[in-house]
Amino acid sequence: MSIGSFHLRHIKLTNFKNYTTREFSFSDKLNFIVGNNGQGKTNLLDAIYYSCLTKSYLSTNDLYVPNFDSNFFRIETNFSLNSDKQLVEIKYLKQEKKEIKLNSSVIEKQSTYIGRFPCVIITPDDNSLILGHGEVRRRFLDFTLSQFSSEYLSNLMTYNKILAQRNALLKSFYDHRSFDRALLDVYNTSLIASARVIHRYRLDFIQQLTPIFDTFYRQIFEGYETSSITYDSELNNIDIEDLIIKNEDQDRKAQRTTQGVHTDDLTFLLNGYPLKKIGSQGQQKTFLLSLKLAQFELLKKEKLVYPVLLLDDIFDKLDADRVSKIFKLIHQEAFGQVFITHTETSNIESLITDNQIINYNIIKLGSI
Repeated sequence: MSIGSFHLRHIKLTNFKNYTTREFSFSDKLNFIVGNNGQGKTNLLDAIYYSCLTKSYLSTNDLYVPNFDSNFFRIETNFSLNSDKQLVEIKYLKQEKKEIKLNSSVIEKQSTYIGRFPCVIITPDDNSLILGHGEVRRRFLDFTLSQFSSEYLSNLMTYNKILAQRNALLKSFYDHRSFDRALLDVYNTSLIASARVIHRYRLDFIQQLTPIFDTFYRQIFEGYETSSITYDSELNNIDIEDLIIKNEDQDRKAQRTTQGVHTDDLTFLLNGYPLKKIGSQGQQKTFLLSLKLAQFELLKKEKLVYPVLLLDDIFDKLDADRVSKIFKLIHQEAFGQVFITHTETSNIESLITDNQIINYNIIKLGSI
């Protein structure tokens, strides 16, 4: 299996978060972004993520992305994909539709763009994957699989749209003390078809992810711990059509669709116990790093290029031994372009010296 090359060459930001106007050029291997807190290290990673997936990793709404003094932002990114130059331009103006251009051509549907430039990000906020609600873990599945497959993304968008319409219909039935079997069946049919595709992709993804995750976990943490990931879905035990029929009375009373792939979840275990209850900060961080590196590996296998890897403050709360192991992992040929944020230039310089790194770039933000 031959893996192609993919990396960012240059990015220009205009009114993106704390950046009024700023340009950056990058090494095609290791890039260290160094600065004190609040100087824009994470925002630069988020801009790269936005270029790849047309949305912020940290802001749920584009309204919060422009600089405080502006009502618009612009990102211009030069990619190299298998040696072909790719120019991405993203423009956003409040109250207007976001415009995305690839090589000067407007992208009409984001589903045709997402997955073209694969990307994996690891940030301190990822602890919500362990400590947060199921919605956060479903988002992890959806963001990953949307990069894998336009079929998955298309069915996910259809499912979410039909789910909202079905819920509105159930509420209308309740409010008006009415019931329309034929209309409900129309929504059921569409919901069922999309749910089957979504469940199939998620189940297959977790089955592939688990052994790769386990390998990474053992590489980073050499001990006797056992870790596992379980995909929890009602559809593991019952077909979605039977589930919809079974829950119809309950749905009508609740005025919403009570079960389906929108209630799926993941369970993370350490030595057979919930990770969020027994795992130390170091153990949780090791688990998350292993999870995201496994995500990276599967994307690489599926897209046949090295995804861009964004690592935000990942060395915090890890001992020196684990930091060394992680750094040696990402410096291998199995990884392509990597971006790492840190607050201490001296620590980065020590890692560069100790590992005899040649291909790198250090970007210093502010006065450090």
